[in-house]
This record gives sequence, C-alpha cells and structure tokens, in this order.
Amino acid sequence: MIKRWLRYPMSMRYRFMFVFFILIAVPFALVGYIALSKSEKTIHNSNLDSVVQTGKNLDNFFYYVRNEQDKIMASDELQTLFNDELNDGIDEIDYANKLISYTDTLNYANKLFKIRLFPLNPAEHPVYMKSAYDVVDMNQVPWFEEIVANGRSFWNVFGAEEHSSLFVQSTLGSVKRLHSLKTFQPLGIVVMEIRPSILAEFIYPVKQLDNQKLMLVNKNNEIIYSTDDKYGEIEDSLKPELLASQVSKTMNYEGKSSLISASAVMGGELRLVSIVPLKDLNNPVAVLNKLTLAFLVFYFLLSIFLAGYLTVKYTSPISSLVRQMKVLARNNFKEDSLSRTNLVERSDEVGWLYRGMHNMIGEINKLLKETKESEKRKKQLEFQVLAYQINPHFLYNTLDTIRWKAEAHHIDEISEIVSSLGSLFRLSLNGGKEITNVRKELELLKAYVNIEKVRQSSLVRITYRIEEEILQLPFMRLVLQPLVENAIRHGIADKGDAGMILIQGGLEENGICFRITDNGPGIPEEMRQTLLDPAAATKNDREGGLGLINVHERLRHYFGEAYGLEIESELNKGTTIVLWHPILPEDTTELDG
Repeated sequence: MIKRWLRYPMSMRYRFMFVFFILIAVPFALVGYIALSKSEKTIHNSNLDSVVQTGKNLDNFFYYVRNEQDKIMASDELQTLFNDELNDGIDEIDYANKLISYTDTLNYANKLFKIRLFPLNPAEHPVYMKSAYDVVDMNQVPWFEEIVANGRSFWNVFGAEEHSSLFVQSTLGSVKRLHSLKTFQPLGIVVMEIRPSILAEFIYPVKQLDNQKLMLVNKNNEIIYSTDDKYGEIEDSLKPELLASQVSKTMNYEGKSSLISASAVMGGELRLVSIVPLKDLNNPVAVLNKLTLAFLVFYFLLSIFLAGYLTVKYTSPISSLVRQMKVLARNNFKEDSLSRTNLVERSDEVGWLYRGMHNMIGEINKLLKETKESEKRKKQLEFQVLAYQINPHFLYNTLDTIRWKAEAHHIDEISEIVSSLGSLFRLSLNGGKEITNVRKELELLKAYVNIEKVRQSSLVRITYRIEEEILQLPFMRLVLQPLVENAIRHGIADKGDAGMILIQGGLEENGICFRITDNGPGIPEEMRQTLLDPAAATKNDREGGLGLINVHERLRHYFGEAYGLEIESELNKGTTIVLWHPILPEDTTELDG
C-alpha cells in the first residue's frame, strides 16, 4: 500500500503541501513530544533530587542525634546513676528524684529531642517508674522486650496508644541499651525521641503536592514516620523496589499510578520514600500538552494556507514551464515551438526561469549547429589520418629484411643492432597499451642497452639483480630505459671501461622498488634538488629519452605522491635513482587518469 502510494504521480501542488507540512508541523510535533518527555523526566528527576538531598540532611541529623545519645550514655553522671553498686543503700525516693532531675535537666536544655531513661529491670524501681511514666511493668511493651533481649539499637515509633499523657502525636525515637564503660555490663535503656516538629521541618519541604505522601521506612519495611500518620508495614509491591540505595520508578500504589522516589538514610538503616500520584505530578505537563496540540492545529492550517498561496503564485507557473519544456523536447528544441507568455515579464525568480529558458533554447540551437559542423570536420580529419597512416608491421618487416641481409653478408654488428632496434620499437609501442609487465620492460631495457653497447666505443657494464617474483607483475612502460640512459650518459660516460651500472628490483613495503646505481661522479646538491622539480630549468635539459622528470611526473600522476623517483647521490661516489611503483592487479592493462 505504501509503495503504491509512493509510486503515485503526485502533482507539485500536493508535493509542496506535503513537504511544507513535514518541514513545519512534524518538527514542531517532534519538538513538542521531546519537550513533554523531557519535562516529565525533569520533574521526576527533580522529585528524586529533592528526596535524595532531604535524605542527606536527615542522615546528618540522625547521626547527630545518635552522637548526642552516645555522649549522654558515656557521661559519668548517667553511668553513676545506673550503677547498682554505687547506688546501694540509697533511698528509692532519692534515687527516683535524681533520675527525674537529671532527665529534666537534659530535656530543658535541648529543643531538638527528648530523653527517656529506663532501668534494665523497671520492677526494681517502682517509685521512679510510677513517678516518671505512671507505669511500673515495662516487660509487656514489645520495643522494651526487644532492646533488653537483643541489645541492638533501632528506630521506633512511639504513639498515644502507648502513653496518652506523654505522646500527643506519633514520635520517632532511637532506642539504645546502656552499658558500663568498665565492665560492658548492660545497665539500662536510653530512648532519644526526636520532637515531631523538628522532623517535620526536614521532611515537609519535600512535600510539593497535596496528595504527596512522605514516609521513613526501616529495614523491616515498617513505617516509622509518615506525613499522613498511617503506620504499619508498607505494601508488598513496594518492598522489592526499596532494596536499592536510590529509587525513581513509576508503579501502582494503593490503586493509583504513582512516582515512587526513595533514598537510603543512615547507611541503609532507614529509607526516605516519596509517593506522588502521576496525575498530580504531571498536571503542569498536561497543560503544556494541550498548548502543543493547539499550536499543531494552527500550524497545520497555516501550512494549508501557505501551500495554496505558493501554489498559485509559483508552482502553477513552474508546471506551465515544465509543459513547455516537454513540448520543446518533442520538437527537438526548435525555437518556433516555444510559445510566448507574459510570465517572461515577471521580475522575480519565475521570470528569470522563463527568460533563462528562452536564452537556453537559443544557445541549444546554436550549439547544435556548431556540433554538426564539428562532426563534419572530424570525419574529414579521420579520413586524412587513415590516408597517411603507416602500418607498424611494414616497419617491423623492413627491419627484419635489413637484419637478414646483414647476416647474409656476415655483418653481425649491423644484424644485432637492427634486431635490438626492432625489439625496442615493438616493446615500446606495447600494442598501444600503457601497462606492460616487469619482464617485458626489462627486455626493452636490454634491447636499448645492446644498441648502446654497439654505439659506445667503450664497454658498457651493467649488472642485473631482479627478484623472480616481480617479473610477471603489471608495470608502466618506458620508465626504466630513461633512467638507465641517464646513468649511461651523465653517470659513466667519462669513466671508460671502469664505469658500472647496477640494476636491482624487488618487492618492498611500499610496492615494487627499482634501484639504478652508477659509480659516476655524482650530482651536486643544488642540482639534485631541482632534477625532479617540474618548474626547474633542468626539466628541458635532456638529450634523448623521456628524462627523469617525465618518468617522475607520469608515476605521480597515475599512482599518487607516494610513488615516483628519489635521487640519492654523493660527489665522487656515484648516484642511485630509486623508483617506486605500486603493485597492480594482475589483469591491469590500462591506466585511468
């Protein structure tokens, strides 16, 4: 269905409307969606950040409470009051008065928390228990039984159900067992209760929405503080989520989709949990969503209006121009098939298009005439070339005839030079192809050397050290002969029989490498630096051959700057020309360039 719709020939008008909508409305919708999702993510992250920060503040406060509790428990006065050996013989009423007086002194001096002190065995101090707490037997109170039995400190919630005269509202407290600093024997129980108003000052700033619930949960998943005064165990679905040190997750809680944010407090002993219904949390985003939808409708209507305007003003004239171009193409761009229109008079881009088309048709007719004349002249030139062309086989056969005549008259030197010249001519042409192979290029070189040996009055001594593995590799023609010619004429020409040339070839990391070394006088440094410079005057200073610069430029032109020639020379020690050639595929016969 989609492919069929894409193949359907849509007019420019509808294409323009479609493109305009894609370029305006779709990006706006995409940006709106991203903005909404980012806003939601930002709100969620902000909620988690506030919970984490409040958790850190609570962490510091709870550690402070515990430290203060430890200081009181380590004080000499409290250690003395709970040491039975030191209190033997003291009247029970006096003992009760001392404990109550000490407790009142601590509580009046501190506005953050409240201290409660309990003997390890309350039944042994009925006067104190009755006077301070209006109770004698504490052994039936669960939290008291737990601290006496286990001795491990914990956080507990104290409510009005435990003691209506002491607790008007639920209060969070730290419960610890007091030990002797000398014998480490248990002496009593110390409860440090945080005043509810102080705890609210830490937690309530996090509460940003009316239906947001904040609570402190202990390791046993028991709620020890809650902003809605509901205690007990948390929901089972929430328990696995609170195992991590930080939590930010959307889930159902009490039948509502809510954002759960939590942060560990006191090293994981407690957790501060925030529960916010998503409906309340995303309410500002919902308003933004409606505003985005309104803008989308506006841009959709605007795109239709602008598409209609631009269609009438621009696309219709362009469609008319296309129709004229089709008519012209059917009539081979004849000027008489071009219809006149008042759109040519427009001063905007449409007018420029029409005027450009008229000028283009005139130029096309002019070029067609010139092309016909050019083809006519080309045919004449081809005929002339064919008329004067010399068949290379005629020249080969003539050279062979001269060689056989020389052999018949026992003139071996002429026979040898004619044979070498024929080979040189045949190999240098290479069937009109630019690529030969290393073996044939060496044959051409040896043919040239044979001619030079006959021409030179002195002996030309050349040694070849060529690796067998490179002989069949593709190689550019006519690159070795100019280098050897240069070595003979400018290197060993004045050495006589002492002149020697060493030709080495093989594979190296960069490709095929040839080194042509002579024992000539060497090249002065200033001349060596200009030999391969295309702009230098020495470029034209050549006697026969293609010259070093010719070979260098050909290699660089076809294969890149990594290839070409390098010149190594020292005065009175000789010269080495290094040729770098790439390894080409075996079937290469032509060069692109």
